[in-house]
Amino acid sequence: MKKYKKICIVLFILILISIPLSTFLGSANITFGQVIDVYKYHLPFANASLEDMGLNSIIWNIRLPRTIVAVIVGGGLAMTGCIMQSLTGNIMAEPYTLGIQSGAGMFAAFSIAFFDSVSPMGIIGTNTMAFLGAMLVMLSVYTISSRSKSFSRSNLILVGISISMLCSAITQLIIAFAPDNSKVRGIVFWMMGGLGGIHWEDIPFSLIVCLTGFAISFFLSEQLNIISMGKETAVILGVKINRLNKILLLLVSIIVGALVSISGSVGFVGLIIPHLARRFIGANHKELIPVSTLLGGLFLVWADTTSRIIVAPKDLPIGVLTSLIGVPFFLFIMKKRGQVM
Repeated sequence: MKKYKKICIVLFILILISIPLSTFLGSANITFGQVIDVYKYHLPFANASLEDMGLNSIIWNIRLPRTIVAVIVGGGLAMTGCIMQSLTGNIMAEPYTLGIQSGAGMFAAFSIAFFDSVSPMGIIGTNTMAFLGAMLVMLSVYTISSRSKSFSRSNLILVGISISMLCSAITQLIIAFAPDNSKVRGIVFWMMGGLGGIHWEDIPFSLIVCLTGFAISFFLSEQLNIISMGKETAVILGVKINRLNKILLLLVSIIVGALVSISGSVGFVGLIIPHLARRFIGANHKELIPVSTLLGGLFLVWADTTSRIIVAPKDLPIGVLTSLIGVPFFLFIMKKRGQVM
């Protein structure tokens, strides 16, 4: 059995073990046996009873969907990180490089600040607005950066950074003109990233998007390997670069838009995890994408678990925790490359 397959199996088993462990840990005083009792209660053929339905609410309706979404978000961001680093030819790139997160944040802030659940626009929901914002920004970035005759990686990154700064500035304006302080707190909390409000209804769409994205990116892994060698090599080997770029950008924008809409901004996962995965199995995307996806899911499960217990009974926003981990890692990479003294 190949090394990367063994690593994938180990990571998958660790995720399966981590899910019940994560639902056990938290501010509420719950034993692991009680967690197992709740799981048995929901097994169709177990015929188990549960006396304390409050446990069911905490474990099954709050912690478990949150943990599952953490796996999905972590895996999706790590996978798109691999794609972005190959697409841009820059190992410092991550899914948020193109301003997708900023666009989602701007639309989410607008929704939180000026619409409520009873207004016609409020019915759409903050998550849907965030997804639409991510799609609109990605479309704008690609349209502007591809105006030249040939696709330019540097143009893509520069336009993405510019659009991201514009969206951030508009978001600050929205915060400044928000009707009341509760709206401001809601916007700030959403932008810090968190999985505290996750429900079972949030899982199907994000799971389908990530599984579809994984299948497509895995199918295109050989072409990702080729474009990583440079544009000239890719052209010689017959890769249709413009078409591939469109597919990859659309894929990344849909995945990241779907994930950001339910989790807010969870930074650095798409930067850190692909680097760690390369240390294990190298740069072959056929191996890198599965390992990164599983490693990203495992990482975010434990990052989310840590965020729940580190300042219990309060919740530390998971985006804050991943940034606290990611910034030193980013500086370490820069130093290794000789770009930081």
